[in-house]
Amino acid sequence: MSTAEGIIKACQIVKEYWQRERIVLVVSAMKGVTDRLFQVTSYLKKKKTSTALRLVEKIKKEHIKTLYQFDLRPQAVKIESELINLVSRLENFIKNISKKEITPAREDYIVSFGERLSCPMIADALEATGIMAHPIDASFVIATNNNFGNALPLYEKTQRHINEILVPLINNNIVPVVTGYIGFTHDGCTTTLGRGGSDLSAAYLASLLEAKALYLWKDVGGFYNVDPHQKKEAKKFSKLSYNKARVLAKKGAKIIYYKAIDPVKKKKIPVYIKSFIDPEKKGTVIAD
Repeated sequence: MSTAEGIIKACQIVKEYWQRERIVLVVSAMKGVTDRLFQVTSYLKKKKTSTALRLVEKIKKEHIKTLYQFDLRPQAVKIESELINLVSRLENFIKNISKKEITPAREDYIVSFGERLSCPMIADALEATGIMAHPIDASFVIATNNNFGNALPLYEKTQRHINEILVPLINNNIVPVVTGYIGFTHDGCTTTLGRGGSDLSAAYLASLLEAKALYLWKDVGGFYNVDPHQKKEAKKFSKLSYNKARVLAKKGAKIIYYKAIDPVKKKKIPVYIKSFIDPEKKGTVIAD
């Protein structure tokens, strides 16, 4: 998700599965964008509104530039318009709260825009490759508690939204492209699920939809005992139990958010961790 080439690669992977399965795609923000949106909130806490807005403008331009690198169709202008509209909403919000306290709820709203910007782009990229897709903002689908910054999904409230919004798309072989990481409270405020929250979003939806499997596509080829980017002697696990994977993740293995284990364990849904860089390579399966 860091480049146009990466987005095209992701779409190729999705197309392979789409030809034989009904799927739901959960997407993260483009690489580094969430960190920069946290920087926006940091500037606002220091009352540096102009600096914050300049950074938001830069993020917008980078998304539009990436869009036209993978989609040269006339239809791309519709997505550009949507991106501009999303950023305008964020800019207006920033101006409105510039002299107010930056509460956890306001911070969650700001940092949620990473996924809100990437989601329509990915749906557009899928459409460009011949896959019917539809972007879904999870802040209208995944109900959570009000623990801003580290919210937890609420099952019963979300099931109705899934039945009404996602299931009709799935049944008609349209890929719902859902924003990871974000949800909404009982009074409609946007929440985030913590860093790694896209894993939790995907696991949660897999559980509620009783999926056959959950695939997590990473920049490494599976679940390792240590970061393989830093240590060449890192050992890859071909198989892990749910409990072992959760323990390792909670101890610091960043390949999967530890909270994402529980929803799939409950329904005995296997989790496949694979590399989007080398999708043919065998990864790690987490199961009983």
